[in-house]
Amino acid sequence: MATLLELRRRVRSVKNMRQITRAMKLVAGAKLRRSQDAMLAARPYSEKMWDVLGELAATSEQEVTHPLLEEREVRHITAVVITSDRGLCGAFNTNVIRYATRALEAWDHKELQVVAAGRKGLDHFRRSKWDVETADDELLKSLSYPRAAALAQYLIELYETKETDAVYLVFNEFVSALRQNLVVEPLLPIRELPVPGDQSFREAARSYATTLVDHGHEHPGFSAIGSVATELAESMAEAAEFDGGAPQEIIDYIYEPSGQAIIDELLPRFVEAQVYQGLLESSAAEHAARMAAMDAATKNAEELIENLTLTMNKLRQEAITNEILEVVGGAAALN
Repeated sequence: MATLLELRRRVRSVKNMRQITRAMKLVAGAKLRRSQDAMLAARPYSEKMWDVLGELAATSEQEVTHPLLEEREVRHITAVVITSDRGLCGAFNTNVIRYATRALEAWDHKELQVVAAGRKGLDHFRRSKWDVETADDELLKSLSYPRAAALAQYLIELYETKETDAVYLVFNEFVSALRQNLVVEPLLPIRELPVPGDQSFREAARSYATTLVDHGHEHPGFSAIGSVATELAESMAEAAEFDGGAPQEIIDYIYEPSGQAIIDELLPRFVEAQVYQGLLESSAAEHAARMAAMDAATKNAEELIENLTLTMNKLRQEAITNEILEVVGGAAALN
């Protein structure tokens, strides 16, 4: 059994640890507010990019071509796994790495490449059987749109040079300070997806990616855009049959100067915006997870201090009682 001196040292050590976890919780909370503001500011732009691109792809009467719309057999898949550079954030990194591993195993019949954004993911996948590339080392330390755009341009180059045939983002999406959603999101090629009436284009894309993770292959209702002038009616009918809902009403636009010029300008920006949004979502989710983990650690430290103090007081009481008994016994012996 621990001595009184050892218990005092343990209480002092746990109190010091509690101060550290409490300070880390406050720092994570401050960073969370900044990250959440940036993420919420960028989210409407990202969502609108999905809607505009989906509607443009579905309604343009022109034959529009672009390397990012090229339809080809998928032999090589690149997964961009977004983790954190630091730990002490609960199961944040473990969950995204486990989900990414599940996706990679579902696609194991393809050639696979992992682009790790975050040191934790890089350290893990370096020990795996898959080919691993690292993103900018300063990407998460100093997150900005130009750094995200540089990563997006690297992915675009991989696709345009046919070094890869499909690119997916795997990350934690911020929902609230206590909840994050694991997301696998298709990035390239940019596809025309069947969209039921109760879903957005982005939700349809994620449903498509989830189908790939769960089954390892595409549902026949999903097809690459390839030619933007594909027959929308068939695609929407397949969507309604596959998802059990009515097709979403599509809004057409008047294009100036042309649909092709808009596509050429919009597609690279779309890829950059989605990469940046994924990084922002992951950053906010990381700080939320760290704040929750440090809050739990602080409460555990306080509970441990209380238990150790109670044990220490019992030992002190026992020691005092023994001393009194010794004094009384000694006095009785003298008499």
